[in-house]
Amino acid sequence: MQGVVSDDKGLTLPGVSVKVKGTMNGTQSDMDGKYTLNLKEGGSSVIIFSFVGSKSQEFDLANYSPSAAGVYKINVQMGADKNALEEVAVVAYGTQKKTSLVSSITTVNPKQLKGPSSNLTTMLAGVVPGMISYQRSGEPGADNAQFFIRGVGTFGAGKVDPLILIDGIEMGTTDLARLQPDDISGFSVLKDATASSLYGARGQTV
Repeated sequence: MQGVVSDDKGLTLPGVSVKVKGTMNGTQSDMDGKYTLNLKEGGSSVIIFSFVGSKSQEFDLANYSPSAAGVYKINVQMGADKNALEEVAVVAYGTQKKTSLVSSITTVNPKQLKGPSSNLTTMLAGVVPGMISYQRSGEPGADNAQFFIRGVGTFGAGKVDPLILIDGIEMGTTDLARLQPDDISGFSVLKDATASSLYGARGQTV
């Protein structure tokens, strides 16, 4: 079974979970939204597609016909689940419901990051409570804003760059600055030691 997963705007979605219902057999879509799932004979024919911030979808292969090569080809469009986006926060390498959080984490709706500037770091000012963000220069290529959390008295504030993770990979301020809000499904700021403990001392530099 194979196909392409996209959002309701037609943009491909990486990291979408594709799983055979009731089993551990599953895979994820790649950076281009493509997926390939090996099916076992005699197993469940219901396939579940799930992604954070999107409504899960189920497909019963009994309603589809395979190609001449015996391969099911199904392209899936994931619709946004606004309620899920409001209730879920990114916690280190996973997600957690806001109602069960004991640490200080601020989630930001990507729509709040849209503005007249093409630099995402400059749009953080005034959006995240407790964050100070300021831009020293408007020179092209050197217009990234500097930011830190919980005031200038915070240990290490302003002395080192914050830990920035994009799709679980550590990136720099420039990588964050060039992101487009429309490409972001969730944006979270871990603001205390409990929230960022998984990253050790590196997580405390913000």
